[in-house]
Amino acid sequence: MTDKTAMLPEGFLYLLEQEEKRRQQREETGLPALTILIDAAHSGGGQARHIRRFLLGLYNASHWPFELNRLRALDTELQQAALQVLALDWNGREVHTYLPHGDELFQSWWERESET
Repeated sequence: MTDKTAMLPEGFLYLLEQEEKRRQQREETGLPALTILIDAAHSGGGQARHIRRFLLGLYNASHWPFELNRLRALDTELQQAALQVLALDWNGREVHTYLPHGDELFQSWWERESET
């Protein structure tokens, strides 16, 4: 414990520890879910476009608003993965930054979806 944290009330430290555990849990479940969605977004199947739109909505919501009805077009595994990635987004880190070359990947989807 650092000198600064030693001065904080015990209840506050407990809350910080609990939030850190939740953040870690969101990462532990969200990162594999993100991989599932990325693989599906590249699949070319009927669900791929909905997934790309969901991920682009996290990337830039003002340009790519996501219609929740699109989640109904996904199978259960992909719906759950989307919810886990949404929770991962709550960690305060942009989703694309979890990926090597994530910005380039999302930009390529941006261009692809802009054409349709």
